[in-house]
Amino acid sequence: MRSAGKSFAGRVISVILSLLMFIFITAFTALFMMRAGNAAMIIRSTDISEILADTEIAYYMVSQLNSLPFHDADITLYDIEAFVQRESVSNEIGGIVSDYARALNNNDLEYHLTSDGVLVIIHNLEPELHDLFDHSMTEADNVLLARTLDDILDFEGLTVGGILYDVGIDTMVPRLLLSPYLLWGAGILVLLTLCAFILLNLKAIPDAFLQSGIPITASGFLFLMTGVIFGTFPGLLSGRLFTLSRYTGGVMHLVIRYGFVLVAIGVAFIAVYLIQKRNKA
Repeated sequence: MRSAGKSFAGRVISVILSLLMFIFITAFTALFMMRAGNAAMIIRSTDISEILADTEIAYYMVSQLNSLPFHDADITLYDIEAFVQRESVSNEIGGIVSDYARALNNNDLEYHLTSDGVLVIIHNLEPELHDLFDHSMTEADNVLLARTLDDILDFEGLTVGGILYDVGIDTMVPRLLLSPYLLWGAGILVLLTLCAFILLNLKAIPDAFLQSGIPITASGFLFLMTGVIFGTFPGLLSGRLFTLSRYTGGVMHLVIRYGFVLVAIGVAFIAVYLIQKRNKA
């Protein structure tokens, strides 16, 4: 009876740890996806032309770029989308997002992109701009392009605080979600839970892989289902959710990608358990 009592207590602890592992790994993955470094990947997977189509800013952007005097190329919204989604360009934009996230963490709400900063990026993207405009850019052309982009986007108005105000989000929420300490904390909790599984199964280590692999796989399936519903079948949604799904294609691609990673890790853990059991048999 005493041994059975211990076995029952062990099973209860295992269930609790599995639930905690599911919560912690889901939280860690969600926070990891919010890293500014993922911005480039999101941009490359977002249907930018669909989002901007028939909007005033899209028309103005195309009109201003086509009116630049140093080229004769006919630039369309789809050309702009293809340009933005090139790896080198999206990486530069990702760097801008990282700068904004860093300013937010430092509580620098007045930080904004500048024409000088854009000019540096333009220099970095000379080959890509040559392809877009079918023209070898001179320094005067670079300066004019930077001023034109400033006119289109109004860099001074794109402050950290201004963006958050327009979105209607208090600064505390994004600062907390983007904080590296919160991400590290969630990661430490995942590792501690995994260690607890191992300590609970010191006499049968493969069981620890099974018990931790199941919640990791379940978390992966949760992300996969979320990504599929919002990304692949927006028609299943209605009202405001359907409207928002139009703008989250790149995000859902990222969610699906991380879902696959979690499922792969979870299945690998379970496979280790099955292989060990088979070898013992």
